[in-house]
Amino acid sequence: MVPVLPLLFAGIGLLLIGLSVPLIRRRVKPNALYGLRVPATFADEWVWYEANARSGRDLLLLGTLQIVAASLPLWIPGLSEAAYALTNAGLVGIGALLLCIVGWLRANRLLREQEAGRSLSTGRPRDGG
Repeated sequence: MVPVLPLLFAGIGLLLIGLSVPLIRRRVKPNALYGLRVPATFADEWVWYEANARSGRDLLLLGTLQIVAASLPLWIPGLSEAAYALTNAGLVGIGALLLCIVGWLRANRLLREQEAGRSLSTGRPRDGG
């Protein structure tokens, strides 16, 4: 196996972990470049920070799993380069897609809960009716 591949895939895992830490610590303000950027997170600042903190934890898990997957040649001697590359690329690709879907659904749920809480605290229906 080409020794560059394990370093590349481990580096991707480390990058994901590095990107997750500011999100988890709620250090990323609403912006157009970095974080979970969906309509629900831009609609409410609390939703932005909460959804990004939770998505950051998911990203941390994906990065950790990627580092484990990058070390597969240590555990599975004779693993073909193609199988190794496909496994690692699939983990990153499918993992990122799942994180997007889960994050989007989570942000929408958090926004609904936030809006429901506001309407309960005012004693009026949210739609004014």
